Amino acid sequence: MNGRGEAAHGRGGTLAAALVTLLLAAAMLGGIALASAVRAGRTYEVTFYQVINADVSQNVRFVLLTDLHLREYGGDNAGLIADVAALAPDAILLGGDLVTYGTDGYDGMLALCRALAQIAPSFAVMGNHEDEMTFLGGDAQLPELFAQTGVTVLRNRAQTVQLGADTVEIVGVSGYGEGFERYGGRACMETLDAEHAGLRVVMAHVPTLFPGTLDAYAFDLGVAGHTHGGIVRLPALGGLYSAEEGLLPVYDGGQHALDNGAELIVSRGLGHSGRVPRIFNLPELVVIDVNRY
Repeated sequence: MNGRGEAAHGRGGTLAAALVTLLLAAAMLGGIALASAVRAGRTYEVTFYQVINADVSQNVRFVLLTDLHLREYGGDNAGLIADVAALAPDAILLGGDLVTYGTDGYDGMLALCRALAQIAPSFAVMGNHEDEMTFLGGDAQLPELFAQTGVTVLRNRAQTVQLGADTVEIVGVSGYGEGFERYGGRACMETLDAEHAGLRVVMAHVPTLFPGTLDAYAFDLGVAGHTHGGIVRLPALGGLYSAEEGLLPVYDGGQHALDNGAELIVSRGLGHSGRVPRIFNLPELVVIDVNRY
């Protein structure tokens, strides 16, 4: 074989080796992603956040559950209920999308709410899936059925509750984007006193409602869900996509400082509703401790 033939053979061998390496790497990554998706379909992690606020006299603990989309952890959600009880919350916050629009039946979610309401005072806002089932799916009784479980359903209204030695005002806001105005969110927020006594918590399903809209009002803590952690999470970059923000969303999860001085906690949620599985993105049960110092 002449020199050129040997060189061509060498280049061909190098390209073949590189292709095999690339295919092996892709297969390995695909296997890891598949294992991640399978694990995300079976379990969740508990994430703890701390918020400092001078309006509380002692630690106030909230447990936040969002976006279950009918998923159960253990028979009748026994595992999830036991974990919530063990966390000893002062109040439980349900951030919406317990159901999935287009899927019939949500008795399991009603049973979950009944169990949670026995653990601690529980408060809920409707997510877009509850709203779609109520207004588009002909299930007008859905909000009342959830209210009958003992959970306080907050649809553009506030509820004051005594948690230990502290008075806490919990506000539930409906609507997304322009719907904030259309469905009564603005009217609700404008009824609140700017100089509020005690801790004020605002719940909304969609996190992008907070920056630039809800943070024009006075409150101390905001909670939301909806984004499912960006569905696929990329190392060092975070969530891949959300409907409101597109690629690499800011509000895919975690803790965010708002312009009014409040802290916003966004849950990655406990389930999913789309065809794309959660990858490198474990479902999340959120614990928020509000401390004076």
